[in-house]
Amino acid sequence: MFKHVLDLQKIEQKLRDTQRQFDRINAQLTMRRDGMPDSVIEHMMEGYGYVDKLLRDNVDILRMGQFHHLLELNHLVLCGSSKARRDEFRNHLERTEAHFYDREYGDIGGLVEWYQRHAGKPVRKRAAGVYVRVLSRPQLFIEGNHRTGALIMSYILGREGKPPFVLTPENAEAYLNPSTLVRDSHKYSLDELIKIPKLKRYFAEFLKENEDDSLIAKPESVEAG
Repeated sequence: MFKHVLDLQKIEQKLRDTQRQFDRINAQLTMRRDGMPDSVIEHMMEGYGYVDKLLRDNVDILRMGQFHHLLELNHLVLCGSSKARRDEFRNHLERTEAHFYDREYGDIGGLVEWYQRHAGKPVRKRAAGVYVRVLSRPQLFIEGNHRTGALIMSYILGREGKPPFVLTPENAEAYLNPSTLVRDSHKYSLDELIKIPKLKRYFAEFLKENEDDSLIAKPESVEAG
């Protein structure tokens, strides 16, 4: 028997609401996004399920020897867990892993060093800071940085009992428009001194304002393992 940490059913409901309204949301964005087909929802739900398991198992994915969990989150949002899809995208997944560990490109080492230096900061600031470092250039992954970054934020928040971040019709514009600014920032330039700190503060406040405790599983939510 195990207890879920995240309310996966409620998370999927929120994502489906966003999917249904995505054309309206997209029309309001400064830069149009790809749509939200069922495959995106299904892969994100596999990602949230994986985050839930990591939290239940108390796994520290930002610790040496555990970085493969970060790669798995990215693989899930891109391909899901299907063996056929993994085989189809094997070359891309291998290139993603090489990029992820390369000091000049993905630079997981640099991200973890940043996280360790800020270990004493409030959890929302750490989650926001990691998201900005994942998404700003050079990006942590070749593709899927927005979605994987949202899952990593949710994991960091969940480690301290905070609800996960989930894209909803209500928060989509306030999340996606600034995320475009993050993606266009370069972490190893003057942006790190001027632009990036403002974006980190913005997202920390954004997470606070958009917390939804209903996304945390109720104590009585128990399923057979």
